[in-house]
Amino acid sequence: MRSKKRTDERPASRSLMHKWGITGKLVIAIVVTIVIMVGALLLIVRSRVSDALLAKSENLLEETTDKAIQEVNAWMGRILATLEMQRDTIQYEDMDIPRMVEYIKHTTNTNDAYPAGLYVATTDGTLYHASFVPGPDYNALEKPWYKDGITSEDFIFGDAYFDEDSQSYVVGASGVLKSGSGEVRGVAAADVYLNSISDIVADIRLEKTGGIFLVDTRTNTIIGHPDKEMNGRSMGEFSGDLYAYASTKIQEKATGLSLYNDDTYIEVTKIPNCDWMAVSYVSKDEVLADLNTLTGIMSSVAAFAVLIMVALIIILVRNIIGKPVAELNNVAARIAEGQLDQSINHTSNDELGELAYNFGKTVTRLRDYVDYINEISEKLYEISQGNLAFTLTHEYLGEFAKIKDSLDRISWSLNETLGQINVAASQVATGSEYVSDGAQTLSQGSSQQTDAVESLASHISEVSDGIQKTAQGAKQASQISRDVRTRILESNDKMQHMNEAIQKISDKSTEIHSIIKTIEDIAFQTNILALNAAVEAARAGTAGKGFAVVADEVRNLASKSSEAAKNTTTLIDQTVEAVTEGTTMAEDTAASMMEVVAQAEEVSRLIEGIAEYSAQQAEATEEVTRGIAQISDVVQSNLSTAEKSASASEELSGQASMLNELVSKFRLKK
Repeated sequence: MRSKKRTDERPASRSLMHKWGITGKLVIAIVVTIVIMVGALLLIVRSRVSDALLAKSENLLEETTDKAIQEVNAWMGRILATLEMQRDTIQYEDMDIPRMVEYIKHTTNTNDAYPAGLYVATTDGTLYHASFVPGPDYNALEKPWYKDGITSEDFIFGDAYFDEDSQSYVVGASGVLKSGSGEVRGVAAADVYLNSISDIVADIRLEKTGGIFLVDTRTNTIIGHPDKEMNGRSMGEFSGDLYAYASTKIQEKATGLSLYNDDTYIEVTKIPNCDWMAVSYVSKDEVLADLNTLTGIMSSVAAFAVLIMVALIIILVRNIIGKPVAELNNVAARIAEGQLDQSINHTSNDELGELAYNFGKTVTRLRDYVDYINEISEKLYEISQGNLAFTLTHEYLGEFAKIKDSLDRISWSLNETLGQINVAASQVATGSEYVSDGAQTLSQGSSQQTDAVESLASHISEVSDGIQKTAQGAKQASQISRDVRTRILESNDKMQHMNEAIQKISDKSTEIHSIIKTIEDIAFQTNILALNAAVEAARAGTAGKGFAVVADEVRNLASKSSEAAKNTTTLIDQTVEAVTEGTTMAEDTAASMMEVVAQAEEVSRLIEGIAEYSAQQAEATEEVTRGIAQISDVVQSNLSTAEKSASASEELSGQASMLNELVSKFRLKK
């Protein structure tokens, strides 16, 4: 249930993107691409047009400035040519002073640029002017215009200055004056009003707000401006504006085009034949006004074109991609719900048609996969029920072929493994039966050994008691023999008793001999059982190592028991032999009682020997008793081990039977 919940739940971002659909995403991608391309194209066109307009503006500034310079030069040329002609008239005619003064008066009001007419200063400093009468202290030689003109064959313009009489800015034009013979007579000059230049530059317009003005570089003064109020103003009095920027360029003699404050183009050009410079300017926005208008028009056209293209793209994408994808999506959704009987009707010669064809093949393959899954599920159920003899009937393709191979390998592996387990269980059951039988046999033999050992111990105890009694009797006989002389009769009676006791010892020795024979037989049977147990333990392998150890111990104990029995037999034989000898001696003693007195001393020695030998037999009997006790302990241990072995064998046999029963539940391949 948790996995299904995770499958059904969809992140918010993914759901949002899903709502758009592939058609919407594709349309968005195409529209964004078109907008980017159109925007990039507009930027490129704007950049190209801007460059073109800026180049046009630069050319316009240069052309306008050149035009202004040409007009100024033409104006200057006309003024200077007229002045030179009037000066030359004086020179060619070699006029004297009166006539020259008369001619000077004639030049007044002949030209609007210099209405005061021509004036002359001779080399002595005398000034001849039509309207100006100099004072007594006036010295023309000290004037700048005189100093400029005296060295110039041609008329040149001097510095601009403000004329108080006319209340206007004027500039002096002067040139050297000579006589007919070429002798320097002085300087001819005229005051040229700058209003004429202002009129010239005022007629030159750049766009709506642009224009041109002239600057005298020697004095850094404006000498020609469309606004006549600007004439005569020093460029140095401006700060932080266009005039200050132009002043810096003029002082740096940096001619050419530049951009001021990123909004105004400025062209600084030197005017030939004088110390003037022309400054033209135009607003960047005005230069690019057409560009902005063109950009607006292009943007509107591009937006309209984009809208049309988007509409067409939406229609095309819906018909070409949207409908086929929607059909494929619906079929995929029904397949996801388990409805595999689906078909796809879309056909086309493009990638979507190929996708629909392959998707149809996939649906058909899914139906085959359902058959695969059903068969695999059925076979897995059969395995769970213990059937390992199954076979797969379908032809598995693709990745399902790996599943088929895996199931076949699992089947063969389980069949082989369970078959081996079955065989091993049978072998274990058989071995456990053998071990159980051997353990039972060992237990029975141990029980018999226990009974025999107990009987032997009882008889040995009786023998020991008899030997003790014999030792005591021998001591008494030794004491009696010392008094034999006085107790002959008593000795005779005692001899009879001794004869009877010896007979009993003989009888008991015979019984002990029989018991020892039984112990030897038990030891032999124990050794045989130990050998059989060792053989069965060897057959059992690692599971019978414990039995092998027990068998070795039992065999060792049986060997020791047999050896101890042999030693006891030897002792008993000796005892019987001694008893027999004692009986013979007692009979001889009874027959020749009368001779006892004479041989009392010898008898006493013999009795002492018997006492010493009886003590030795008592010690040997005790040793036999200890051996029998050890045999009894070993036999008891064998009995306990046999019982445990029998119990373990029974349990092992039960486990083997259970294993056989479990394995028998599986149906294996033959």
